[in-house]
Amino acid sequence: MKIVVFGALNAGKTTFLERASKKKLSVKGSYEGMTTSLDFTRLDYNGETVYLFTTPGHRRFDFMWEVLANGMRGAILLIDSTVGITEVDREIGGLIESKGVPYVVAVNKSDLANLSLDMVREGLGISAKVPVIPTSAICGNGVDEVLHRLMELKNERRGTE
Repeated sequence: MKIVVFGALNAGKTTFLERASKKKLSVKGSYEGMTTSLDFTRLDYNGETVYLFTTPGHRRFDFMWEVLANGMRGAILLIDSTVGITEVDREIGGLIESKGVPYVVAVNKSDLANLSLDMVREGLGISAKVPVIPTSAICGNGVDEVLHRLMELKNERRGTE
């Protein structure tokens, strides 16, 4: 199963991926602390192989969002709670919605700032059916819950198809 972790620049996508997979990524392109490539890892989730990809957050790489979205079976939209909802977040949210896949919104860096989950829903214009979960990728808080909820949504959808 292919899952893509989307998010704006410096939202914490690489750290989220490392925490979710419980592995340090051995190959990652970075410049001045910012990832300049896509990241990828594989993990086993309850006997299912999950391929996790991250998208570059730089606006100049926005063409990659669509490329990586092709064939995804689920998505995670990572919001940087220290910044709030941005136009990039809204654009990515629209792309994910257009793909019709289950997704979860992870409000990252919740250890640094408390962004209201209702404000996130309102800012992204998403329904109450989309889980919005506070996370701290650096501390590990909420990361497993995000994966668990996404897999539940995928399985619920599979049961209705």
